[in-house]
Amino acid sequence: MDTNERRENTQTLLDKNAQINVVLNQPASDDNDIEINLIRVFDRMKFTKRLYAWILLLCIVVGICAPLLIYQFTNPPLTVSSVATLDYNVDGSAVKELTAPDGTALDLTQILSSYVLQNAMDGLHLSTPITISNLRSNIKIERVLTESSRREQEIAAQMREDKNNDAFDLMQNVSLTYDNKFIVSLTNGFGDEDSKKKIFLLDSELRLLLNRIMESYNDYLVQTYPNLKLPDDTFGVIDAERMDILECLDQLRSASDELYSYVESLPSNIRTYRSWNTGRNLNDLIQILRTYREVDINYLYSYVYINSIAKDKQNLLLKYEYQHRNAQNSMDALNKNIDTVASILKNYKNDEIVVAREESDSSKITSTPTDYFNRLVMQQVSNYKQATNIQIRIEELDEKIEKLSSPNSPSFYELESKDRITYELNRAVDNCRQIYSQIKAQMEEIQTNPLYKTYIESTNAAGEEKGFLSKNIKNIMIGAIAGAVIGCGIWFLSALFPEFKQSNSKKENGKEVAA
Repeated sequence: MDTNERRENTQTLLDKNAQINVVLNQPASDDNDIEINLIRVFDRMKFTKRLYAWILLLCIVVGICAPLLIYQFTNPPLTVSSVATLDYNVDGSAVKELTAPDGTALDLTQILSSYVLQNAMDGLHLSTPITISNLRSNIKIERVLTESSRREQEIAAQMREDKNNDAFDLMQNVSLTYDNKFIVSLTNGFGDEDSKKKIFLLDSELRLLLNRIMESYNDYLVQTYPNLKLPDDTFGVIDAERMDILECLDQLRSASDELYSYVESLPSNIRTYRSWNTGRNLNDLIQILRTYREVDINYLYSYVYINSIAKDKQNLLLKYEYQHRNAQNSMDALNKNIDTVASILKNYKNDEIVVAREESDSSKITSTPTDYFNRLVMQQVSNYKQATNIQIRIEELDEKIEKLSSPNSPSFYELESKDRITYELNRAVDNCRQIYSQIKAQMEEIQTNPLYKTYIESTNAAGEEKGFLSKNIKNIMIGAIAGAVIGCGIWFLSALFPEFKQSNSKKENGKEVAA
């Protein structure tokens, strides 16, 4: 019974899906395995250190020289630039855009003209001669956009990124405005476009040539436009013998005001220039004119005006009435213009540019006033200024007509001071004419001074100031490191290669023994 129980316990129940796995022992190593002894590798490296030290040094030298050699064949030409700012007034105010002194658009293409380039190259000895046509092809002129125009371009660029074609097309209709400066660049490497060999100047010669071009263009502007305009001779029309006494004084006051405004509108460096001949400057001369006006002209004018002194009252009264009608007609036309502009400004709406971003529920709205709107505002300001001046003139004429029309006003020939008034009038006119002659002579002297012959202020030509080595210092460092890595790699591989050879020999010997 015990024997039967042991048999039952030792029986194994086999399922029909059961499998029997047989595991065979694998060899300790594969035939493809290679044994590498790093100790022997480093011993070999130590044994050959002198030889490969020279090889390492050679690789470093090659790594340093390679970028310098490549730079010689792929050297980018140097470009120097100069920023020019317009330095003159247009209509009494500093120029704000690229406008010529006469109010027209400034022609920057004259920088490339043969006249300007030839004058720049006259007397200039270069290491390698170049032609004007080659020089012209290497000059680039860039205008500088104003801040508002730059913002408009940024908006247009954003629209292009957002694929907002409708708004982008709308932005193309907006006119861009430019600042009162421009940039002139000159690139080294002269020659025909098809020629593979270019002529290169020294960096110092390139900067000198660009500075000469800017000076030559300034000389062109000085000769094309009057650099410093002479004052108008408004005193020459005064004729004390033929004109009435009050007319002479009116003209004398107006002429002195114009001369005073002319001097005040000049830059400070012009007004403070001291003459080599007289030792005076324009501020001194204008102070003398102010004294003449306050002491002589105003006193005589008040005396004649209060007493309504005239040679021929009736003739003078007709002149003032004619002037009054013209001034009133100008005032009426100006008031109509003011009302029209005010109505337009009241109902005018600025342009609104809607920038709609894709995959967004909100839209960005940018409002920009157009040039037309800005011109309307400036026109209205000018209209109000003219209206004020005309109104003052009308009020003065009203007072003069009223005084001359009064039956109690004395006559010029009835006064005993006829000779004294005539003498004072002639003396005031002569004094003002002398001051005008001195101011004109002062301006002519300034015009002959080369320091004041300028229309543009240009910076010195600037470009890349680095030398040959400093330009390539980064590439030299990279080449030296790469050469050191390659040299060390060759050293290590030369010591590692015998390990492969020794491992193959052992395998071949083992195969022979097994056979």
